[in-house]
Amino acid sequence: MAGGVRYGSPTRQARGGGGSADAGNVELAPLGAAHDRFPSETLKHSDIYAQYGLTGRRTCWQWMHAEGGWLMACFHIVTAIIGAGVLGLPHALSMLGWLGGCVALVSFFLVTIWCSFMLADMHEYDGVRHATYGDAVVNVLGRGSAFAVTVCQLLNLVLSAIGYTVAAGESLKMVVHSRCDPEEASCGSPVWSMSLVFGVLQLGFSQMPSLEAAWWASMVGAAMSVAYSTAALGMGAARADARRLSVTGRALPPLPKAFGAFNALGAIGFAYSFSAVLLEVQDTLHEPPASTSTMRKAVSVSLATTFVFYVTVGLTGYAALGDGTPGNILTGFPGPLWLVTAANFAVLVHMVPAYQVFSQPVFHMAEAALERRFKGLRSGRKWPLRLVLRSAYVVATTLVACAMPFFSDIIGLIGAIVFWPSTVYFPIAMHMKVYPPPRWKRLLMHAVNLTCFVLSILAAAGSIWNIARDAGQYKMFGRR
Repeated sequence: MAGGVRYGSPTRQARGGGGSADAGNVELAPLGAAHDRFPSETLKHSDIYAQYGLTGRRTCWQWMHAEGGWLMACFHIVTAIIGAGVLGLPHALSMLGWLGGCVALVSFFLVTIWCSFMLADMHEYDGVRHATYGDAVVNVLGRGSAFAVTVCQLLNLVLSAIGYTVAAGESLKMVVHSRCDPEEASCGSPVWSMSLVFGVLQLGFSQMPSLEAAWWASMVGAAMSVAYSTAALGMGAARADARRLSVTGRALPPLPKAFGAFNALGAIGFAYSFSAVLLEVQDTLHEPPASTSTMRKAVSVSLATTFVFYVTVGLTGYAALGDGTPGNILTGFPGPLWLVTAANFAVLVHMVPAYQVFSQPVFHMAEAALERRFKGLRSGRKWPLRLVLRSAYVVATTLVACAMPFFSDIIGLIGAIVFWPSTVYFPIAMHMKVYPPPRWKRLLMHAVNLTCFVLSILAAAGSIWNIARDAGQYKMFGRR
């Protein structure tokens, strides 16, 4: 199976898995040499710590890789989950009300952690080690599921690129607005023009051969996501007033209220979506202990941390701005000006690599398809195809973002499309096939699966309705 490592292979034995006796015969080597041989798996056995006299004080690096590396896995998961989605949570709670919003956050948390456990169990199946989500689905459920997975992933990637372009445009507008006199009629620029600037910037970054050429950008992006999320939490907590909270949410006519609530469910689903990278993170864990138990521990800690963070950001943001909470919380705070500007600048910096993270797989998929269709492209120069194809993609996503700069609507649509199939359906379907559950558990799985499917349909309907409504009131290339 492509992308998998079969039991008994040299890689598997070196990791100490499968009960291989070879793993116990590794010569005692200098610590640096061990790291050179297994750079991502240094100090993977607890007894190795004793051999090197590391049972007492450990460095930060050693702590992060202890006990299978679950702390490092937590870092990867938290940075993968906490991103632009957190900016839309206060708006979601303003639509659902603080009670309904908290119930939704708890429900999505419980479903996500349960299904993540089931997905972690799929890391190894039928003698194959799965390094990616797609590998697991195809190997367990068959190639008939490959098309569905591909469509789901493509929709997620393309819509996320559009959503990140809108988020970058909104943040760039706030940064520019902070540098001019609010009394001037010409102060600031519309979101579409700022999204256009971001798109021009991405034309250059998109010519990178792959993400490996800019590994540092992902680290910067992770730091920025923590920075602006913490800033949003701090500004919300400083201005929070419980009297602005409402049990039922903002007062709207029945139809906008219903569709707004459905869209809010999609936004919460988007904030919890990380299943696509779970198996890739799990593939970096060290053994022993078994990667499944280590991953369950990492998922529990990281999702619990994320849940607490989401609830506090959502409630404090809603309590600070009340029923007027905007789709992007950072565009609603009046001050302090320096912190609002810094937080929005952090969003802008994060969106640059985030756009590439979600666009590079599309580039490679499209280029590979064209090379299979037109054999002559394989032997020729790569840059003309890369220049034309990637530039066309960036222009297309930028124009859509300029035409529909509705951040909360777009992330709600992404969550509606992605959360159910990737987080719920495929993990449950794979787990039921590999580990046939008892009748009561099977009924519970079907109930959760069906409920999440219905909620996804409602969330998609709400998001599409909101986009259509906002598009009718929006003048493209206008002044706002």
